[in-house]
Amino acid sequence: MRLAWHSGFAQGARNRFGGLGSIIMLHRVRPDCISPLGVTRSLSITPKFLDEILVSLKAEGTEFVSMDQMADRVQNGVRSDRRFVAVTLDDGYNDNLNHAYPVFQKYHVPFTVYVAPGFIEGAAVLWWEVVEKLVAQTTHIKVPGGPEWRCSTVLQKRAAFHGLMRYFSYTLTELEQLPVLREMCTEAGILCGVAADQDVMTWKELQQISADPLCTIGGHTVHHYNLKRLTPRMVAQEMRQSADMIGDHLGKRPVHFAFPYGSAKAAGRREAEIAKDERFVSAVTTRHGTIHVEHRTNLHALPRISINGRFQKLVYAQTMMSGVTTPIANAGRRVVQGD
Repeated sequence: MRLAWHSGFAQGARNRFGGLGSIIMLHRVRPDCISPLGVTRSLSITPKFLDEILVSLKAEGTEFVSMDQMADRVQNGVRSDRRFVAVTLDDGYNDNLNHAYPVFQKYHVPFTVYVAPGFIEGAAVLWWEVVEKLVAQTTHIKVPGGPEWRCSTVLQKRAAFHGLMRYFSYTLTELEQLPVLREMCTEAGILCGVAADQDVMTWKELQQISADPLCTIGGHTVHHYNLKRLTPRMVAQEMRQSADMIGDHLGKRPVHFAFPYGSAKAAGRREAEIAKDERFVSAVTTRHGTIHVEHRTNLHALPRISINGRFQKLVYAQTMMSGVTTPIANAGRRVVQGD
């Protein structure tokens, strides 16, 4: 990516690959970006880096738009000399309020936070962070009725973490994950949760942040399930109930949606059609890509550009948003849509 940008290739290829603009995907924005084993560090960027990105994009003449404006532009085929960027944040971490929000206010940048009510009310947990905490605090870990790992060294702990992630993601059903994790935490003598400063916003905090016109709240299911592993009826229920709960608490039902996990293994054509049937105006994935006029007929499987802890250098963000990395990540395809 450094070579592509500094050689001028990325800038030169932007007209072909950059499309109308980009939807940026963030998760956590916090000063330390620390995780116990370093394995979830990629979910975080610093407020300073967010500031740098926004300043750079403004200097380039990029137009910051809300998800409402993005959808309207794409749907109506609106072309402009200025590319747009829509900023989104998944899961509703409370650092979005404490550290990201002041940066958005500073530059008057609209943003969307996708919220899963189950995280707020305890029906779901940030299980990948709990797994990391669990592995970090033990020398041996065993899944009830399942595999086990030695966790004496840092390398063993990281291997155990990735093994557990695969087991929870692909062996256990979505409904089995939380009960199994709670049993493992009880056995280890720790709470099945994360520290308060690593948790998600409360309803009161969401009311506070959503009162600002810059902020849009979107749906993200109730329990943060991998929707491809659910029946169509359960998928629709997760989408509908999340929107209903957000509407009840915040006074406005969300019209934008983000698929949990969002990869091709978690969201496909079926899920996009259900999101459309549930009257969401747009739905975003985590698949890598920029936004093009071709998305006019497919607003429910939109790709995004992930700005995360692995790419906290301005040149990486600039290169990805130019669109030149899209074909590399998607088997040569310039335009990424749901399969």
